[in-house]
Amino acid sequence: MDLFFVWLMTFVLGFWICKKIKEWQNLPPGPWGLPILGYLPFLNPKHPHLTLTELSKKYGSIYGIWMGNIYTVVLSDHKLIREAFAKESFAGRAPLYLTHGIMQGNGIICAEGSLWKDQRKLITMWLKGFGMSKHSASRDKLEQRIGDGVQNLLQDIKRNCDNSIDLSQMLSNSLGNVVNEIVFGYKFPPDDKTWTWLRQIQEEGCHEMGVAGVVNFLPFIRYFSSDMRKTIEVLKRGQAQTHRFYASMIAKRRELLGLKKPVGAEYPPHDNLFDEHPDGHIKCVKYSKHAQTTDEHFFDPSILIPTEGDCILDSYLHEQKRRFEDGDDLARFVSDEQMHYLLADMFGAGLDTTAVTLAWFLLYMALYPHEQELVRKEILSVCPSEGAVDGAMLPRLMAAVCEAQRIRSIVPVGIPHGCLQETYVGKYRVPAGAMVVPLQWAIHMDERVWEDPEEFRPARFLDQDGSLLKPQEFIPFQTGKRMCPGDELSRMLACGLVARLLRHWRLRLASPPPSPQEMRGVVGVTLAPPRVLYRCEPVA
Repeated sequence: MDLFFVWLMTFVLGFWICKKIKEWQNLPPGPWGLPILGYLPFLNPKHPHLTLTELSKKYGSIYGIWMGNIYTVVLSDHKLIREAFAKESFAGRAPLYLTHGIMQGNGIICAEGSLWKDQRKLITMWLKGFGMSKHSASRDKLEQRIGDGVQNLLQDIKRNCDNSIDLSQMLSNSLGNVVNEIVFGYKFPPDDKTWTWLRQIQEEGCHEMGVAGVVNFLPFIRYFSSDMRKTIEVLKRGQAQTHRFYASMIAKRRELLGLKKPVGAEYPPHDNLFDEHPDGHIKCVKYSKHAQTTDEHFFDPSILIPTEGDCILDSYLHEQKRRFEDGDDLARFVSDEQMHYLLADMFGAGLDTTAVTLAWFLLYMALYPHEQELVRKEILSVCPSEGAVDGAMLPRLMAAVCEAQRIRSIVPVGIPHGCLQETYVGKYRVPAGAMVVPLQWAIHMDERVWEDPEEFRPARFLDQDGSLLKPQEFIPFQTGKRMCPGDELSRMLACGLVARLLRHWRLRLASPPPSPQEMRGVVGVTLAPPRVLYRCEPVA
């Protein structure tokens, strides 16, 4: 019996070892980690992209690493990223708790499979129709929308030009209302309490998602850490609050368009949404995990200012009506619940990434006044008066924006993808279920490609004849099947705002320059710059 037991245990152990050897065969090289935790304890908690970049220098442009219980393949070469993300196998989303647990695979950012394909097709079609195509007949109207939004920013600056101002906050407010018009077909009146409340929820959510990063890989931690539980509660409550707010805007838009909610599209948690106030106003709760009390107010949808032009919400409501009336099998992809997640994605992605890009850009313009003057000289030469702004005619401006996106990648670890089925990248095997990270920071700060990468030098993106260069190593919006569908909108917003701003104002720092440590940025969903104050001087 003892010999049989020893033989059986030897057989089982041998089988397990052979199975593991087969699993490890042809995997990318990489560091060892700890059981259960993987390499998580060794990552820089505030700047994980720096640790991952150092590992890429040791193990090469493709390596494997365990992040908790998720096997992760890190790519730090643009050719490998383009090869990988062109494949259908990598069109999934990483199996993270926030994307699959809190977002439940809804919207467009966290969706995959048939839902993602359907929603991306719709969004791409609508955005092109709104003018986000270089040859669209509606492009002039979109330029006008951007111009009108920037005028509010210029007026705010003029009222406060004698004081030190938080230009990033002003910029976020101006951009936000442009994005509101494009997504919802409304904008808020100046200094509206609900608009301030909504932006605070968005900012706190972006920050807390960065804090909650470890939960993505080890979801059970939220049961043992009270601070992590509070973070998850803040995220879930913020999501519920914004979805309630979006539901009220959807109802108002349906009323304006004369549409009824289709049977089967309902979202039960919002059935009694308008019963909280005699006039059907929506309760908005301001809270924070650091505060002991909450502040409540009611939102009156009638204060919203309808705007002219198409918007994503209108297009979605018409598509929803068509599908449900036709009995289309794809109607399940346009329910009210999915609409809430999609609107949140479009608003958040459209505002946050562009606002953070421009916040970094303005900071570098103030830190490098010579570069600011070169950009202003081009603006005054090409478009000295009010009117449409064409980024193609402003290569130095666009080069400065590109350099800001390079030197401080807005999403330094990129948007992780999920491997849907076993496949290969280069000579290495990537197993199904793996997370694939396009490490933008490593690519954009590679000394072999960018000389003195920590130096802000927009001329990197200019050819000898002054035209704009587009290096293959520069991928701020990623690449492949899941490339950001709003990249052209982001460029139009950035160019339109900066050209109009620098045409009238010269930027100076009113607070001490950030330290090298502060210039590393603050990691959340995006890499945000340090908060500084500006002084805006009129251009003579």
